[in-house]
Amino acid sequence: MPPTPPSLKSWIESHTRADAIDNHGFELNLEWWNQRIAHLPGSPVFGSEGTTAKDRISRAFLFDLAADAHRDETGAGALRLFWHTLVWGTGSSHRNSPRRIRSIEAEPQRTTQLLRDAARLAVSDPREAFLKFQPRGNAIKSLGPNFFTKYLYFAGGGEIGHTCPIVDKRVLTTLHRETQLPVFKPKTTNYGFRTYDAAVQTLTTWAHDLSTPDRTVGADEVERWAFATGK
Repeated sequence: MPPTPPSLKSWIESHTRADAIDNHGFELNLEWWNQRIAHLPGSPVFGSEGTTAKDRISRAFLFDLAADAHRDETGAGALRLFWHTLVWGTGSSHRNSPRRIRSIEAEPQRTTQLLRDAARLAVSDPREAFLKFQPRGNAIKSLGPNFFTKYLYFAGGGEIGHTCPIVDKRVLTTLHRETQLPVFKPKTTNYGFRTYDAAVQTLTTWAHDLSTPDRTVGADEVERWAFATGK
């Protein structure tokens, strides 16, 4: 395993977990989404102030939606987490959002069940959780690992030992720069489980190396650093 980058150590030392993870969020246009998904399960999208127009969504807010995603047998809780994750992840860019919404509209029962099952698997089986979204091609149109790993991450409810971190293009850019391993430079952003597994192992190992008796570092904190430096 490549050594822990010195810049990562400095970043971890200068950021508390609360600042790096729990408080990481954005002021978002929720109205755009609510105009388009009001007829679908899991709506409306709302923020920390309970409004459905413009509001803030943070990682901590999304963590609070995870338990219902696991236990709601109808799948509506899972779809609620999914919508909020998409809003948080896409920000002001809606390039693929209409296609994703149409994919849910076309097969609401299948996709809500997929999301519920993936949320449950994410806490114990990263491989099977990943393959729920990518059994061969993408199970939900226009939703590749850049975005569905966000859902798998938030399904962990903020547990520091959760084994499904976010791995998107910027995270992979940093991992490739720091390790020079070819697995972190896939030919397409629609990468497979081998790349995800290698990323999870690297993020987890570096988090373990930086942990001390006074502070356990999560793989998601390493992911935040990788995203921030992966431009």
